[in-house]
Amino acid sequence: MSHWVFFPSIDIEPLLPTAFDLCELVAVWGSALLLLSLGRLLTRGQGFPELQLLAGWGVLALVLTAWGALMPSVYPLWWPAAGVAAAGVVGLLIPAVNPRREDWIALGRVLALSLPFWAVLASERPSQPDTFLNLLPNAAYLYDHGFLPAADRPESHSFLPGAPYNLQFWAYLVGIAVPRFPAVAMAHINLVLYLAFGLLLARVLQFAPVLDERGSRAPAWCATALGLLLATALNPGFVPRVALTVYGETSISVCLGAAGFLVARGFERIATQTTLRPTLVLFAATLVALVGIKQESVAFVIALAVSIPFLGLLDRQVGFARASMAFAPAFAPAVLLYLLWRLYVHSRLSGGELGLLPYEQWNWQLLPQILRAVGLIVAGKGFYFGLLLIALLLLLWRLRRRRFEFATRLLTLTVAVAVAYDLFLLIAYVASFTPRMAADAHSFFRYNTHLSLLLVLSLASLCRTLLTERSRPLGVGWRVAARLAVVAMLVFPVAFIGRLRFDLMPPQPLIRALAQDVAPFIGSDEKLALILPGDGGGIATMMEGVLRYETPRRPGVDLVTVSRIDDATLSGLAQQGVTKVLISCVTDGSPDLPRGHAVLLERSGTEWRRIAAWRYPVRDNRRWDASLPATSLCS
Repeated sequence: MSHWVFFPSIDIEPLLPTAFDLCELVAVWGSALLLLSLGRLLTRGQGFPELQLLAGWGVLALVLTAWGALMPSVYPLWWPAAGVAAAGVVGLLIPAVNPRREDWIALGRVLALSLPFWAVLASERPSQPDTFLNLLPNAAYLYDHGFLPAADRPESHSFLPGAPYNLQFWAYLVGIAVPRFPAVAMAHINLVLYLAFGLLLARVLQFAPVLDERGSRAPAWCATALGLLLATALNPGFVPRVALTVYGETSISVCLGAAGFLVARGFERIATQTTLRPTLVLFAATLVALVGIKQESVAFVIALAVSIPFLGLLDRQVGFARASMAFAPAFAPAVLLYLLWRLYVHSRLSGGELGLLPYEQWNWQLLPQILRAVGLIVAGKGFYFGLLLIALLLLLWRLRRRRFEFATRLLTLTVAVAVAYDLFLLIAYVASFTPRMAADAHSFFRYNTHLSLLLVLSLASLCRTLLTERSRPLGVGWRVAARLAVVAMLVFPVAFIGRLRFDLMPPQPLIRALAQDVAPFIGSDEKLALILPGDGGGIATMMEGVLRYETPRRPGVDLVTVSRIDDATLSGLAQQGVTKVLISCVTDGSPDLPRGHAVLLERSGTEWRRIAAWRYPVRDNRRWDASLPATSLCS
């Protein structure tokens, strides 16, 4: 029997969200509000809501990590997750800690200015290789089973089941409130985090160097819009295909920027002999959120631990000893979470994560090539690394003038953390990466974008400080530019929809459509072979991800991937127990296998018969993703 289904045209790919998309968005917003409320409980209502959101996330991560690592699987994670959500609801009901009127105004302005962003990204779908290799599988495992993966538990289908789960824990909280697995929740959480940091930037732009948490006013519309633009469109590390997908780069960047703000704020309080407790509580909880996002997150915690005493050495108002002793206790919860997770991975997973190579295999001989590749990347991304150099020069200028205030402290942290982190990357290339990836300084720029929001915060704070030192009112030009920021924030997402909706870049919609059309023909645990001529692995990874994690889900499907087909291929697959075969592109046509089609075959005894075929649309002139070969899709 033959079923002919035509792919929907990519040109008219719907941007309007489905009912489930809207439900998932509401769940993401609701979870953010509950975590914000939890952060306010933790700090007794002291601090800015955007920082309390990160603190609440830190509490969620600590509770769920401890529960998942220490409790047997009969006690599911939704129990502590529900408890965390209930604590957030309680926080909203307690007058002493629930958000103030000014907080609601600030949050309302952020939401209003970001509505075009949400409209463009509401129907976003998962994209990029690491999403399907480990990030999405790890989140789906929590949703499907309610406990952490282990060697004696169901298979996770993840390349890195032992990677940290802090971002997935937030997505798990979202999943409790929706009827099916929210595959794109982590991408929307990343947008929430960008907007939260944009609000912090708005406060710095409007009120710095005088920031008062207790009586703080909501930033004006213009300041809010400019802060949001600096966090997104004007952020030199904002690469949409990384920043707005399921990757952890955004959350690391936001947590690191917030941690830097809190360190500078803490130094300010020590210097003025003001109570430090609320700042330290927020800082400790932010470190907890940071340390468990990705494996390299611990490098930033270590970099901060080294940079704080260094900052104390330079800052005579505080000093080395006072800085070290004041901030040291704040690292304890993050260290506890990190050690607890290390213990769990080693005792229950026995791997499933990136690790060090044996010492005799370290890439010491490639160090000159690594440094050369780093130099080429720095030269190719001159704007970003040029701003880091400017930050260093501005720091030297401020130190020479003996101006040691909030902005100078931020600049010092930025430079110190950047140096420490890049040293860590060089060590990682030598000790952990394959020779080929090490020699290419794999993803050096992407890894450095983790520093981007801390860099933006430092430069924005210095600009605001310099304007304050001038003691002159802003001219008409500044006021016009501020109003234009509101217009730019509203127009930017729509004007650059092609950049923001990278998940629509061909041939991704084609692959997704093929996988979703195949899903109804296969059972939930059937063995399926994917014959993908010319594929280097990218299409296979995305096909598997769509089948397992996007509606209609087939999470238990057993997949075999073949990159070429010949006379012996089908008989060999039959011997492996394969019951259905998808040929992504038939190159040699026949009556049963039409040329230029994708064909699904089913084994019947010793014969294979076609049960479905799909004709590909004519390829248009739009740029295709180079990592997904056109030959596999008859294009």
